[in-house]
Amino acid sequence: MNKVFIPISIVVCGLIIAGAMIMTSKQQQTVNTAPAEKSLELSITPVSSEDHIRGNPDAEVVIVEYSDYECSFCKGFHGTMNRIMEEYGTTGKVAWVYRHFPLPKHEGARPATEASECVARIGGNDKFWEYSEVIIAGAPTSLTTENLLAAATQIGIDETEFNTCLASDYPKQKVDQDIADGTEIAKADRDFGTPYNIVISKSGTQTVIRGNQPYATVKGVIDTILTAGESN
Repeated sequence: MNKVFIPISIVVCGLIIAGAMIMTSKQQQTVNTAPAEKSLELSITPVSSEDHIRGNPDAEVVIVEYSDYECSFCKGFHGTMNRIMEEYGTTGKVAWVYRHFPLPKHEGARPATEASECVARIGGNDKFWEYSEVIIAGAPTSLTTENLLAAATQIGIDETEFNTCLASDYPKQKVDQDIADGTEIAKADRDFGTPYNIVISKSGTQTVIRGNQPYATVKGVIDTILTAGESN
């Protein structure tokens, strides 16, 4: 009986492992095709002056994005958010908060996030956004060590200060804070993946937008929140 049991156990274990691999593969494929919107109660670090904020910090709608400079989906969504800010940011209705979540499989993402934090420390919030635009537009070529430096100096960042900052613990600690925040969210939402956006209303209601969703989807979420706010 033992002789029969051992081979059967091996077969069963093999089937379990194969099933897990198939499920993992499917999850990876659907990260950016999951339902665009979902209401969740997520515990995130409150937005503060420590964040990279574009637009009015006291806006009626705040969109907190977890993103990766080397992620092609993020690059596409970045264009959508630029368009959103052109429509809603100029009126102060929407603010965009950028938080880092460099994926381990993207070798250029982590160095780029640290470089952007040094740019922010030296040049301030506006330079962070300007730098991000440059490296996202040219990714992945822009994410080499040489090109990250070139992009920084191109927007007026001192080379010596930039290199000194990169050699310090400061950018690593800043990026780690965002990663820790995103990791906690991923525990609550198994469909977490970059780009991942939490749309927060004045009342604190959260709506999640996953993946590289089209402009119309993002606009629809914003308009729904703004309309609800006007009726209260």
